[in-house]
Amino acid sequence: MFIAWSGKHFGEEPPISGTRGSGTIFFSGCNLHCVFCQNYQISQLGIGQNEYTPEGLAILMLDLQSRNVHNINLVSPTIWGKEIIEGLKTAKKRGLKIPVVYNTNAYDNLEILRQFKGLIDIYLPDFKYADNSLALKFSGVANYVEEANAAILEMLSQAGDLILDKNGIATKGVLVRHLILPGYIENSLEALKIIRKFSSNIHLSLMTQYNPAFKALEHKELNRTLLPEEAKRVIEEMNRLGFKNGWYQPIEEKAAICLNPDFTKENPFN
Repeated sequence: MFIAWSGKHFGEEPPISGTRGSGTIFFSGCNLHCVFCQNYQISQLGIGQNEYTPEGLAILMLDLQSRNVHNINLVSPTIWGKEIIEGLKTAKKRGLKIPVVYNTNAYDNLEILRQFKGLIDIYLPDFKYADNSLALKFSGVANYVEEANAAILEMLSQAGDLILDKNGIATKGVLVRHLILPGYIENSLEALKIIRKFSSNIHLSLMTQYNPAFKALEHKELNRTLLPEEAKRVIEEMNRLGFKNGWYQPIEEKAAICLNPDFTKENPFN
């Protein structure tokens, strides 16, 4: 398997990053081809392909644990499922005790997901689309809605609703993300309805941080940041639907800007 970068990461949701950081492992490659991917250097272009065996992955996870991180955060693990399962089993036999996060685009194979049962503590799926035509146009798959829906239900059956400790740090459960795309607010409104049906206590992370990256520059509708009125409309729908748990990124005069990581650097986030 190929890994682009690993280390302490403080850019996740508060229950994941906490105060000590998330022990994050960014895998290379992806089963989606999102035109707006912020991690396109490693998901699409193959930058930073450092080859690891399952044994090497286990050593890496144990090293991150020794650095006092809150969790092990596996980013874009889907295409390396079998290798990761082997690495996790080895790491746990050798003393991996902190929660393991499966950080995914939600376009996951159910058969492989079921093999992660008992190995993953926290699932962090990004439910991107409620419209398969958009999924095909922007991510290259025609059945995203059905596949992601089934995958998240499987994640919930394994881990349940998100549980936080006394310090607000996630220990187990599912946290669903959704990124609002500019010009496609109806997609977000419909996505929220689907997410709301997963569980009455579902935790939602509503992201307003979109900014153009990669091939998004070639799509007029995606070649801009989110407008405040667009974000406001989706946040209002979130409240109307009665989400009780979660977070959203507030915006005032302009949308939140997320600095894209640069995986050609030793630390992509500096």
